Amino acid sequence: MSVRWLAVGLAFCGALVAIPQPSDGQTAGAARTQQPRLKLTTPAFSDAGTIPLEFTCYAPSGTAKTPALRWDYVPEGTESFVLMLTGPENHRRRSHTVAFFWGRWNIPAGARQLAEAQPLGLEQSDGSYHMASDDGILGYDPPCAPPGAGPIHYQFKLYALDQMLPLAPDASRDAVLQAMDGEKSGGGFPIFRRLAPQ
Repeated sequence: MSVRWLAVGLAFCGALVAIPQPSDGQTAGAARTQQPRLKLTTPAFSDAGTIPLEFTCYAPSGTAKTPALRWDYVPEGTESFVLMLTGPENHRRRSHTVAFFWGRWNIPAGARQLAEAQPLGLEQSDGSYHMASDDGILGYDPPCAPPGAGPIHYQFKLYALDQMLPLAPDASRDAVLQAMDGEKSGGGFPIFRRLAPQ
């Protein structure tokens, strides 16, 4: 299966997500209008800012909640979205080098936001599914930087896909990445590919 997709990252605490872009192949003097790129934002905190405690394992209520997320500039041909929250500096498992906190796949193409405090569980009301986090949580597994560790970076990434993923509802992170990439991902993020504009 070959899936074309575009990824965008909203990174916090100073980390940035590099998104390679294909060369335009423009000829000299030829002007080309560049389409706005898929953009992921949250009203809860700023890009490269500090995540408020209510969205971490240190939530005052004892129960962390997801931040509200919004996205714009969806490419033509988008059929679904995949959302992932990772911690590149949180080497919690030896099986891979990027800690995995939250993943949701087959978010419908018409969606432009996820409200704050998304519920746990495998299947969601919009027909999308959660992947199990590194700790086996089906839903948001809040960031939990150890006290005194200093700034630790977390990345929210949104992928626009040109199809729904035909996977079993309990698909793992690796299975979703493999389906997105069309080949074995080895547990890491596949190469970013842009969803071609129509």
